[in-house]
Amino acid sequence: MAVEFTSSWHFDAGVLIDEVNTPQGLARWTGTYRSRLGMAAGAPVEVGPCDVTTALAVRGAVRDLLDAMVDRSVPPRSSLDLVTGQAQRVQAARVSWPPAGPQLEWPDGMGTMDIVSAQVCASATRLLTSPRRELLRRCPAPSCVLFFTALRTGQQWCSPACGNRARVARHSAKTR
Repeated sequence: MAVEFTSSWHFDAGVLIDEVNTPQGLARWTGTYRSRLGMAAGAPVEVGPCDVTTALAVRGAVRDLLDAMVDRSVPPRSSLDLVTGQAQRVQAARVSWPPAGPQLEWPDGMGTMDIVSAQVCASATRLLTSPRRELLRRCPAPSCVLFFTALRTGQQWCSPACGNRARVARHSAKTR
């Protein structure tokens, strides 16, 4: 979830897209990832302008941690504190087991953005403290700002499109 949430800010055809910088965009992103966030299928997705501010702060903090991991540096303390604090909120959820199967139940009063930030930050802490952290990469392709997990040996880009774009840029630079 951490990588997907940071990927809500990306380039598409050379245009910077921010999927969560409006309440409608944040609601759409949350709806797309609803099941992975541990939200019930029928639960309403309610977000407002304050939630967008929180989402952007969480995304920035998670991105700081991912950047620090890739760069082998130390993240800002404020980002580390925000992610750690939000990740701890996952402990408020409990597992129930209705006939349809297990699901997370969040305490009353936890809003949509509370759940999103808790789950995204918990995902970041799991990623950054697991052996998979060694597979975390920042895509080096031109106009790409995404992170990815290199699951194949020698994987250099987040997608085949980015690999192609990087090869075209390299070829263009050589022929100039």
